[in-house]
Amino acid sequence: MKNCLFLVALFLTTQVAFCQLAKTPLYSIENDVVLAKCEFVSQLKNKPYSDITPYTTVSTLSFKSLNGLHDYTVTFNRYKGWDGESGDFQSVEIKLNNQPVLQLDNQDGWVTLPSPLCPVDGVNLYYEQLDSTTTLVYLTGFAYNSNPGFLTLILLRKGLATVVFNKPYAVSSVQRVNGIFTINLKDGFEEYIAGSSSSPTEPINKPLSFQITWENGNTLPQLVVSGTMTDKYKSHF
Repeated sequence: MKNCLFLVALFLTTQVAFCQLAKTPLYSIENDVVLAKCEFVSQLKNKPYSDITPYTTVSTLSFKSLNGLHDYTVTFNRYKGWDGESGDFQSVEIKLNNQPVLQLDNQDGWVTLPSPLCPVDGVNLYYEQLDSTTTLVYLTGFAYNSNPGFLTLILLRKGLATVVFNKPYAVSSVQRVNGIFTINLKDGFEEYIAGSSSSPTEPINKPLSFQITWENGNTLPQLVVSGTMTDKYKSHF
């Protein structure tokens, strides 16, 4: 009986420890400043092209932080002469009160998040107001064959813009359920081998799934990732 109780206690302890390890904050906050973690931010490998300006503006977003203290403008730009290249836009510029605070380029291209991935009313295709001072801008990368593009998450907080996630992961859905904002991810796409008479119903692989969720932390709400990211997408830093 004692052995059984010990095994049950050990199992419960292991499960609790696993759950604690499975959730990892994407960043830290020190002196009220967001600090990204290198393991979640891979460097984009862009080439030094010289003839890519002036850009063509694809879309522009303007919004205030919920506390009304910060006016943001996000502009999505396409490189000059890149109309036939991958993605909807290659450059993003973020301004605070009309002053640039961040410009980021992805020459593989980002795409507009397909609306079927946002089935819930009130979920924007590009950004989410997380709380009164914090807005998340999310950009989905152009996918090549079975390889997902870079998912780029930019946190706007108190007038500063910080890239807190930049990894090649596919977005399964973006949703807000019971007030909790979640981005569901997977580390690849299902692959199939066509049969001789009909298409297969089961994939030959099983991509791993993850979640990035806005949760209350010990001191401040923040974004956490549930699950262990795979080694093939380690930081390039």
